[in-house]
Order: sequence, then C-alpha cells, then structure tokens
Amino acid sequence: MISGRQTLASIGSAVTDENEKIMATDNRISEAADRMVDLQKTRAREYRSLARLRVGHIASDPVISSIDNTERQVLALLQARESAGAALVQELQASGENRHALEEERNHQADVLGQAAEAVDAAEANTQTRLDAEPAYQAQREQATEAERIAMHADEKAARSEQEQEVKGVSYRNDPLFTYLWDRHYGTPDYQAGGLARWLDGKVARLIGYADARANYSRLQEIPLRLREHANQTRQQADTEFETLRELDRQARAADGIPALEAVQEKEQQQLDAIDGRIEALEATRQELLRRKEAFAAGEDDNYRQAVEYLASEFRRDDLRELRRDALTTPFPEDDVIISRLLDLEEDRQTMESLTHELKNSMRQHRERLGELESLRKEFKRQRYDQAGSGFANGSLVATMLENFLKGMMSRKDLLRVLEQQRRYRPRHSNPTFGSGGFGRGTIWGGGLGDVLGKGGLGGLGGLGGLGGLG
Repeated sequence: MISGRQTLASIGSAVTDENEKIMATDNRISEAADRMVDLQKTRAREYRSLARLRVGHIASDPVISSIDNTERQVLALLQARESAGAALVQELQASGENRHALEEERNHQADVLGQAAEAVDAAEANTQTRLDAEPAYQAQREQATEAERIAMHADEKAARSEQEQEVKGVSYRNDPLFTYLWDRHYGTPDYQAGGLARWLDGKVARLIGYADARANYSRLQEIPLRLREHANQTRQQADTEFETLRELDRQARAADGIPALEAVQEKEQQQLDAIDGRIEALEATRQELLRRKEAFAAGEDDNYRQAVEYLASEFRRDDLRELRRDALTTPFPEDDVIISRLLDLEEDRQTMESLTHELKNSMRQHRERLGELESLRKEFKRQRYDQAGSGFANGSLVATMLENFLKGMMSRKDLLRVLEQQRRYRPRHSNPTFGSGGFGRGTIWGGGLGDVLGKGGLGGLGGLGGLGGLG
C-alpha cells in the first residue's frame, strides 16, 4: 500500500520535472531567437563590408549609412528588450519562490492536519476498547448481527423462491387453455359465466386437469409473496437493531469528546484547503508569466519584432540588392568571399528557423502535459486522497498507471478511476468497521471518512471481519 501523500509527492515531482523541461526548452528557443538576430546583424555587417569594397559604386555611401543607422536602431531595441526580459525573469523567480514557500506552508499544515486526525483515531480506538468491554453493548451488537443474518437469509430464500416461480410458472403461462380458465377465475367464487359457457368451460377444465393445476399454480404464486413479506419484516427488524447499535456508537463517541476532536480536524482541513486555494491562484499567475516568457523567448514581443523588421526591410532595399548583383558579376575574389559568407548565413538562418519550429512543437507538448499534471494534482487534492490514513492498495499498480499517464498512454480520467478503485483508508489504531461500521452501510468511525468506506474503501460488508460468514 502506498500513502496518498506519497502519491501526491510523486505527482509534484512530475510537475517539477515538466517545468524544468519547459524552462530548458524555453531557453533553447530564446537562444535560437537571439541567434536569428545575430545572423541578421552579421548579414548587415557583411553587406557593409561589401559596400566598402566597392567604393566606386554610386550607392556605396548611402548603403553604408543606412546599414549603420539600422544597426543603431536594432541595438536600441535589443537593449530595451534585454531590460524587459530581465524584469520578466525576476517576476518568475519571485513567483517560484512564493510557490515554494506556499508548498512548505502546505506541507506543515498537512502535518498539523495529520496530528489532528491521529488524535481522532486514538480517541476512537479508546472508545472502541471501552465499548468492547461493556456487556450491554456486546448484547446489542450480537442482536444486530443476528438480525442482519436472519434478514439476509430471508432475502436470499425469497429471491430463490421468486426465481423458482419464474422458471416453474413458464409451462402454466404457455398453456393457452390453462391461462384462459385462470384469467376467467374458473373454480373460484369470482367465476361468472352463462349456462352454455359454464358447460364448455367445465369440459375444458376436465380435459386438462385444471383443478389440480390451479391448486399447484396458486401455491407457486403464494409462496414467494409470503416469503417476501417475511423477508421485509426481518429487514425492518434488522434495520431497527442496526439503528440502535449505531446510536450507541454515537452516544459513546459524544461522551468521549470525539465530535470536538473532529471539529478541530475539520478546521485544520479548512486551513489546508485555503492554502490550496492560494496555491491555485498563484499558479494561475505563474502560468501567465510563463506564457509571456515563452512568447518573449520565441521573439513574439514588440521590440524583437521591430528589430527583425528593421533588418528585413534593410535587406529589401533596391540599392542593397543591386550591390549584391554587381558583386556576383565581378571577378574580384574579395567580393566572392563575402558573397560566400552571405550564402552561409542564409543557410544558417534557414536551419535556425527549422530548429525553432521543432522547439515550439516540443514546448506545446510539454505545456499540454504540464496542464494535465496540474489538473490531476488539483483533483487529487479536491478528493482528499492525501489525507491522513488514506492510501492506495496496490502501490506498484498506481506507480505504473502514473508512469503511463506521464507518457501519454493513459488519460487523466482513466487514471483517476484507477485511483478511486484502489483507494483505501487504514487508520493506525481504530477500526472503521467496529460496531455499526461493519454492516456495509458506511461508518461513523474514521474521522468522518464514512463516504470513503461507503464506496468500498474497506471492502464493504465484512471487509474487515464485520459480518463475513453470516450468510
């Protein structure tokens, strides 16, 4: 068995890992964006070198002047962008520190809640020990157990009789002559018919032996009704004895101050829920900051777009294109070297564009996986799977299913269904199936976790020895 808090910690570790992958991918996208700008700036410098080589070209001076001006504008934009990026990083760091502090606060509050649950558990164990030694309680428990056994047996007997009636009654219901006489109430005071019809019905009755058949079918109809009536009466008696036993449990718990301890536990639970609410609000803000950071890294901010557009517009100038065309047609080796470098730069730019596209796809996948993990963690807390005493029966199965979920081989809905099926509640000292808790009708023991137990958290009726073997 693995505890709920251990499982929650595993989910938290997966969230941390996914965030680290997102940050690593974000850094690579940012580096690619910076590299794209550097390539464009280098490209501009190469054009300037080309213009200086061709001092006789009519457009050389204007080209050099324009490139210099563009570089100054781009530099100013990139400096402003660097400042904005640093501010955004600081916001993210502060958000991360706040999240860490809240998680520490939550861990502490979870410990406090666990102590409150332990107090309830210990008190319930003492109460159960006291009740176990009281003759009056023992007598009522035996009466309730015996009444439940009788009721279950009576219900099973009535069900068998009803099934037998259904099977054995088929031959009667399929006989058209029998059903004709039965529906006309032949042979009973309710039978009404004229002289001729009465004479004909009598011949039919003698032909098929209706008198004996009617008696047998009547008994077949009456026995299940009597047995079901008896079963209902025994069930009512069992319910009465059960309620009496449960009331004794309630009175004993109240006398030992358990409701007050449960109130403390509920107060601590509310404190934990409030912290979770603050974590969710902070996480929503943090996710927005991360989206801004991703957009910034991808070069989707205004400063980056303007810088790229300045450089791109510079390369679209007619005189710059003319300068390149002339360089391609001249025999000078210096021109050829620069043109070769420009071609290499263009190839590098295309490579970086392809890499950026792949990184953005990877980022989208990491972001989707993180969203699923955060939703899982939120639902895990909402269902209180991590409360004291709560855990999962098959730890290996839960670990495998969680791993499959992280690999995208299992949906969050399916994982939650497995968690619910595997959920168990095991207090350290008290027995949730003690007394009235062992009848498969929920329990008042276990710190208010009757809802968990009622859903099969302890195997239902007889799950821990309650009424097993009564049938």
